Amino acid sequence: MSSIPPGILKKLQETEPDASFEGSLPKVRSSSGAIYFAKLGSAKDQAQFIGEAESLKAIEHAAPSLAPRLFAIGVLESGIPYFISKYMEMHPLSYQAADILAERMATALHSYTNASAKGFGFSIPTYCGPTKLKNGWFQRWDECYASMIGDLLGQLAMKGKFTTLCTKGEIIKSQ
Repeated sequence: MSSIPPGILKKLQETEPDASFEGSLPKVRSSSGAIYFAKLGSAKDQAQFIGEAESLKAIEHAAPSLAPRLFAIGVLESGIPYFISKYMEMHPLSYQAADILAERMATALHSYTNASAKGFGFSIPTYCGPTKLKNGWFQRWDECYASMIGDLLGQLAMKGKFTTLCTKGEIIKSQ
């Protein structure tokens, strides 16, 4: 039995007009065989959904097929944000596969710059879980990373938690 919310079903039908869909969020299967990751949020999640979508778009441009393809993002008539992407099964990696992934990320993602911007970064906030990262544009990848990780570490430190992690993070950031 399918329990796909009507708003998500409508957006999936716009993606694949001749298909039928079954499943429940977050995993929805199409009669074509495609599998989608779909989620709804609350009104306060809208910026986080937008940041996630922009991040996926950037990864797709820099390293096609590394991250799930984004199909749709927006806000339903009810004011609730939605997000639909390709579903990718996650599983543990062998050491060899992890090394290949790390090399691909280092070469593809960290050498990619946005053609409409000046360097590395994002023009909008992105999130690490629920933690909002300010972002901005940087000429070099290491400057971008230092800003992002510094923002995250600063927020964790302000909460008075994760002292050891923050200390180690600051050491890595400074190298």
